[in-house]
Amino acid sequence: MAFGPDMSIYRRELRVAALTGLAIVAAYVVFTLLTLPKPPEGIRILAINKGIFDSMTQAFQTNWTRLLWPMEYEMNRIYWPPATLFPTYAAERFLGPLASYLLFSCLFIGTAFALAFYVTRSLVFAATLGFMFAFGTQLNYTYTYGSLIPLYLILTFCAVNLTIVVMLLREEVTAGRGYLAFAGSLCLIALSSEWWINYAIALISAAAFGVVWAQWHVRPVVTRVCAFVIVATIATLAVYLLIRLQYPGQFTRYGEEEELLLTYTSPVMMVEDFLTNFFTFLYMSLDNYLPSFVSSSNSLTYLGPEKIIAEQHGYHAQYQHLVVMSHLFMWRFYAGIAATVFVGLFILVVRRAWKSPAWHHAVIACLMLMVATGFATHLAIKMRPYNSVPGLSYKVVFSVSALTILVAYLVMTEWRRLSSPRSRWVLLGAVWLCVAAAAITRPGMQQQLLGQVGLVGFRDPLGQILSVK
Repeated sequence: MAFGPDMSIYRRELRVAALTGLAIVAAYVVFTLLTLPKPPEGIRILAINKGIFDSMTQAFQTNWTRLLWPMEYEMNRIYWPPATLFPTYAAERFLGPLASYLLFSCLFIGTAFALAFYVTRSLVFAATLGFMFAFGTQLNYTYTYGSLIPLYLILTFCAVNLTIVVMLLREEVTAGRGYLAFAGSLCLIALSSEWWINYAIALISAAAFGVVWAQWHVRPVVTRVCAFVIVATIATLAVYLLIRLQYPGQFTRYGEEEELLLTYTSPVMMVEDFLTNFFTFLYMSLDNYLPSFVSSSNSLTYLGPEKIIAEQHGYHAQYQHLVVMSHLFMWRFYAGIAATVFVGLFILVVRRAWKSPAWHHAVIACLMLMVATGFATHLAIKMRPYNSVPGLSYKVVFSVSALTILVAYLVMTEWRRLSSPRSRWVLLGAVWLCVAAAAITRPGMQQQLLGQVGLVGFRDPLGQILSVK
């Protein structure tokens, strides 16, 4: 008799969760269509880079099996992403850029929401996670460079992969099946983009902490699962690099965008670029869900360099550009503060995790480690002019994803801790409102900042709203 009511409650929870997930996806689609930018004539937003599209078309017409291996796709650049390029190429060819973008972005948002609810059975966690992924600006540059659309597919694979890890830790799946599913999904991720190395390093870092923590608190299941994750990921990474490094291409060629630090003749330049990259990418991760007015210079974003120069009234005219530069680099003050707070909180969390065998602080520590290591490969690339501004958040997409999970997890745990319904809704409303404000304001800020370093950003929801008469 008890089974009936329990199932009835569970089915009702599923219906509410399904409706909530569909509402978030629908809101995302409506917001996307309403704020769709109008680029200059002759430019197709959200389209795969023409060089990549043409090379794939030629390969299909001649020998499509070449696409299964590392090959030159555009501008002398070699890539190896068959798991994502096949479906995204087909989607753009038959559906068009906008429909392809919506297909893969909605697939990711829906999958992340569903798996989040499955793992936690918490609608607060799943809805917050889905809402943040739907309205985050980490992939805003996709409108300019449609070849980033495969990142949505990679993130979908990663969501499945992480869910398998959670199931193994909870012993909800047998070790044999779970290990096989993890390894299979990891191979799929590895064949999706060379950026998967960032995910691999983040995963290894979190699992390594898990092993040490589990050993200290005598949690044998956690030790075994985390050890397997480390070994399987390193093994997959070794095989991948063994093949991929036979085609180094753009990473060692002088003057390429992805030229590595190793080509520097001075160790000092290597160290300084590495440190600059770390602060830049960490800040881009941490401020992704903050409104533009607390992320960069409001004068530069909303008034522009011409107004800033005019307000100097001609003083020291030959060096007035330094005033604009001061505004351009103002975000670095915020970056230093954010990094300091982040490191301080991480030390605090690790100390608490060391004292307690409970999951809570260990989960937070692992996710914070993933935030700090999810852009690891970009640290090895030389400083480039566009990194002077925090405008290309897609480069830290794995770190932002870990941050998203962390924020949703903290909201869920705080929701459960609070006894007052009013306090709960104030908490949830504050987080969602902050994310919504960022979704409206940050694209315009990114557009302005990118314009200062020679790149183009097309989207500006706030500008569109303000222009409506």
